[in-house]
Amino acid sequence: MAIQTINIGLIANDGTGDDLREAFSKVNANFSDLDIRAANLTAENVGISGYGIFKEQVENTLQFRSLQPDPAYPGTIGISVSEDGETIFLRSAAATIRFTDGTNTLASSVEQVVTFTGSQGGNVTVDNNTRTVTIDSQLSRETAPAVSADLDIQNNNITNINQINDITMDKLSEVFSFNFGDITFVRDSIIDWLINTTDIDFGTILASGAAQEVVDGGSIAS
Repeated sequence: MAIQTINIGLIANDGTGDDLREAFSKVNANFSDLDIRAANLTAENVGISGYGIFKEQVENTLQFRSLQPDPAYPGTIGISVSEDGETIFLRSAAATIRFTDGTNTLASSVEQVVTFTGSQGGNVTVDNNTRTVTIDSQLSRETAPAVSADLDIQNNNITNINQINDITMDKLSEVFSFNFGDITFVRDSIIDWLINTTDIDFGTILASGAAQEVVDGGSIAS
């Protein structure tokens, strides 16, 4: 119901305003409407996320939750009110960010800058737009690469090798290569092949008489 206004006329006692009964009837109706409005008065938290400040209504009292630091983490957040009393400020300068490599842990305040650096072949880049840190490591950028365990290349090839333990690939190729020489003759039978591939030692030809002389019989040609 809308609030009813009492007609008081243009001037005092001009007979154009509400009489006393009508005036107080409006007064009673207005008070009744205000009483109903107070009973139905409530509050709500706006937004679709976060934790609500409004808790509940007890009769004509609206109850709100208080703001204070978490007792489990004292000193991690500061709460203050503006000079005009209209604004509540929350400050979390004491909050920390933790990084770990599984053994060592780094704790840094949110106001400090933490720098990521890459060693040897590792590169670190930061993208402020996507809020990401990318760590890229490639073996080709390593100046002195080494492994501490067996290297499993999973049936893949190792190519473009220069040397292994100071042994060049040319020397390594000689170890696993075979030189059968030049094959220049055509043999028609196994007898022909045996004659040309078998050395025959005829021993020493001795002359008659007491003195022994060695006679060179020349070469036996095929």
